[in-house]
Amino acid sequence: MRRYYIALVAMALLLALASFVVMWTAPQAFLPVMPLLALYFAVVTGVQHYIVLKSMYQSPRRFVQVFLATTVAILFVHLVVFAVYLFTHTAHAKPFALAFCIGFAAMMVFETTAMVVTIGNERKKNQQQK
Repeated sequence: MRRYYIALVAMALLLALASFVVMWTAPQAFLPVMPLLALYFAVVTGVQHYIVLKSMYQSPRRFVQVFLATTVAILFVHLVVFAVYLFTHTAHAKPFALAFCIGFAAMMVFETTAMVVTIGNERKKNQQQK
């Protein structure tokens, strides 16, 4: 689990660095909230991963239910954050929407890959124990 959180921090730093690259190359498209999006996605993804893994270790039968429930809950949280920002900062809607979608896609790929690797490792452990 420690490896995952180190990789998550690295991914968040990469997203923050990408936002600073936008600041240096296209200052008119940069928003001060862009680096904070990386932190937001890292925290939400980390909490989701912790909840899902905890459920997998406690009750493997409920893993799919918890995974789907947390995914829906997180998508709803993302939608609320996205909508609130767009309605309160209409002048910056396009750059924020683009940055949010890029961050969301990057973290979704990261989380899916990490979950597949984690489940694969758990299966290998279970097969070796038998």
